Amino acid sequence: MKQKQPPRDFDSLQQEIQRHFERFSPHLRRIAEYALSDPSRFALQTIVQSASATGVQPSAIVRFAKLLGYPGFSAMQRVFRLRFLEVADSFHNQVREHRDAVEWTRGGDPGSILSTLAETSSAAIGQLGRDIDPAKLREAVGMLRRARTIHVLGQSQAFPVAACLAFGLLELGRRCHLLDSAAGMAPRHIASLTRNDLLVAINLADYSDAALEAVPEAYERQVPVLAISTSQTNPLARNSTLSLMVRDPALRFEPLAPYIVLVQTLVVALANKGR
Repeated sequence: MKQKQPPRDFDSLQQEIQRHFERFSPHLRRIAEYALSDPSRFALQTIVQSASATGVQPSAIVRFAKLLGYPGFSAMQRVFRLRFLEVADSFHNQVREHRDAVEWTRGGDPGSILSTLAETSSAAIGQLGRDIDPAKLREAVGMLRRARTIHVLGQSQAFPVAACLAFGLLELGRRCHLLDSAAGMAPRHIASLTRNDLLVAINLADYSDAALEAVPEAYERQVPVLAISTSQTNPLARNSTLSLMVRDPALRFEPLAPYIVLVQTLVVALANKGR
């Protein structure tokens, strides 16, 4: 894993972590997942705090930094801090407020609950706008445009998001299939895809569905894969041509709003490019 120079910006560092994630020990994987799940938090914590949060020794974090080419923890954290300074991030303070409000209104007035959930979804959408790299959005639209047929997969909570994307693509006259694994056919369908197709896999919860587990095999066969998930280190994101991350708001429920906004953005951008 030696390299001439360590990554100097957060995007390059994130890609480097993803590229070598499979080679990491379980302890190093926990550090990677922790760092990428909330870069702002990692940017501000001491090495002792991060080690305590991940259940490892501080020396493990130093080793993690050196494997990525940095002389030590401080040099690696500097990249996270540069990102933090570039992004004015009040999201987690808002989440804590909304989470407390949800607990307080449990079993209470429906109007108060609606207001709390609406504000939480609004905060998640605002964070999405700050997190998503416009260059990645353009690349995702290009993948949609080049595909002969687009196959959209979203299970459980992700199914409404997948249906929204598929409906929008069909409205544009694109060849699109919404995969349904109710009969166990989705993995077989994915196994038949070729390099001329595009598989869009959407995952809101933990990586556990049998259909989603078929995605890495498709990626290995060089089928283009566009992943939309809450993590850059889960198998779905790591086995994709391009991954777009919607940050997990750390609530007991996961707002669908930012996912819907993201897929609608892709559809509208594709429509505008077609004019």
